[in-house]
Amino acid sequence: MPSVLTTDSFNCELGGKEPWPDDVKLYQPYETEQILLPDMANCLAVQAFLKMCQLDFTVQYKANAEDMSPSGRVPFIKCGACLVSDLEPITNFVASKGVALTDHLDPSQKSDMRTYMSLVNTVLGNAENYITWVENETYSNVTKPRYGSVHPFPLNHILSFLKRQAVTKRLNALGWYRKSLDKVYEEVERACNALSERLGKERFFFGEKPTELDALVFGNIFSILTVPGFPAGLKLAEIVRNNKALMRHCRIIMNLVSRKDNIDNPALHKAFIRQNITFEKAVDSDLDEFVYEESDDDEKLWKDETTQHVQDYSCLVNDENMIYDSLFGKTAQDMELGMLSDQESQV
Repeated sequence: MPSVLTTDSFNCELGGKEPWPDDVKLYQPYETEQILLPDMANCLAVQAFLKMCQLDFTVQYKANAEDMSPSGRVPFIKCGACLVSDLEPITNFVASKGVALTDHLDPSQKSDMRTYMSLVNTVLGNAENYITWVENETYSNVTKPRYGSVHPFPLNHILSFLKRQAVTKRLNALGWYRKSLDKVYEEVERACNALSERLGKERFFFGEKPTELDALVFGNIFSILTVPGFPAGLKLAEIVRNNKALMRHCRIIMNLVSRKDNIDNPALHKAFIRQNITFEKAVDSDLDEFVYEESDDDEKLWKDETTQHVQDYSCLVNDENMIYDSLFGKTAQDMELGMLSDQESQV
């Protein structure tokens, strides 16, 4: 059985002194159909950090990654006999192997870095959870379908309900649940301005080298910009997009971690498009595609993910799925009898 990294885990403390192995795996939910904005931000932050450290790892997508995690949160890594989850424990674990991004910082700078990391987690992290789980339109059209997409009916509804209860309870304890949406936007804008002021015209937040703060900020900013959403999420992305310093920083980290997504245009969720926008020459069969983009000659062309403009991340959504149909749906015999009765009625 793998060991879980805790303060009392002797096995992992010994394992931490060994070199970084070649078979490290990072576990997270499926990006295309399942993962939500807060989890996407955390997963990208850890991936960016490991790439900044030039450490080898393989991403493993699991529908039950959240349940597999020792902390109940994603992502987590399996390194030898150790399971380590969340960015801060992972950075400590990596440091125990002699790899750190903060060796060039003095104690005062390290303290400042932790303060800004706390700011990102407290404001951006809570804002992402608020929009994902509290804001009703986003919850109904994005969160609930995606979170339940990998589970059969009625488990998809039950687990979404229980998860929403747990998140809202935590947000309430932190004083975020009863905030208005406008107040959430104000908090995010202030946090972005504080980060922008600290960054200034530099490439990274502390010196000429990236730190885990750069990875954390990138994970959150990039996810807010690229995860398709409804009006609440789009407004959040607009606040970030108006901050030139953070946009420049995001592009720099994108080059470091080899991400080529389009962060300049709003990422509209397909359900939102169907409700609010009428595209010329776009029919339902077109909207089943993955990415949509307008060309210079006003013709609508479907492109690959490198020209991301509109994405549908809920392709597995189906409340009355195959399991439900097999239990309660019409059988072939029922359909045959129905056809016979129709013929008899015509006679």
